[in-house]
Amino acid sequence: MFAFFGFMLLPIFYLGYTNKLGGQWNINSITLFILTAAMLLLSFIEIPIYNIRTKKPELSDEKMELIGEFYSVPLADEMEEGNKLVFNTSITLNLGGFILPFILAAYVAFNNPGFAALEIMLIIIMATHLLSEIKTGVGIVIPNYIGLLTIPFALILDPGNAATVVLVAGVFGILIGTITSIFNINENTEGTPSINLGGVGSFKAVYVTVLIAVLLTYLPV
Repeated sequence: MFAFFGFMLLPIFYLGYTNKLGGQWNINSITLFILTAAMLLLSFIEIPIYNIRTKKPELSDEKMELIGEFYSVPLADEMEEGNKLVFNTSITLNLGGFILPFILAAYVAFNNPGFAALEIMLIIIMATHLLSEIKTGVGIVIPNYIGLLTIPFALILDPGNAATVVLVAGVFGILIGTITSIFNINENTEGTPSINLGGVGSFKAVYVTVLIAVLLTYLPV
């Protein structure tokens, strides 16, 4: 994933270097590239905010190893720690996948207010909530393509401001929809050591949305 997104940053770096990005948002092109690169580089940092209790699942060693390899979650170690029956599940905010995208979207929304972004955001919140899955040992997982749903709506409702609509509606919609999914979890839910908002299970969806929105600010000169 890191290599794939790093490759996607190359055209953003070139367009940023040639000062062709961010004009619609009044953000310097290089600053925009640095911010998107920082989201990727800081996606490994989690900031804990709350703890809940969830039930430890019964998983074979092979399945725990597969989950650990696919999602980079040290599940085997977590299963052996603490209470044998429940996780003390930590809810965290991912620095690169939640906090930085939230700040960028809030800045853009404040400087470019629009009703279309609010309408589409409500759609994305609902779609994210309905399509999210509480995956045992991993946390809340959402489809990586969910942010792409903003593009056709943005082009229909506000084509001249598509970059702003995709960013604001996509980022806020995904993050809020993920937060609302937490309310579906209780002590009887087969849980996970941590629920990473904007991290494991949702970082790709948020980051793809940000990259697309940034590219939509491209202004040929």
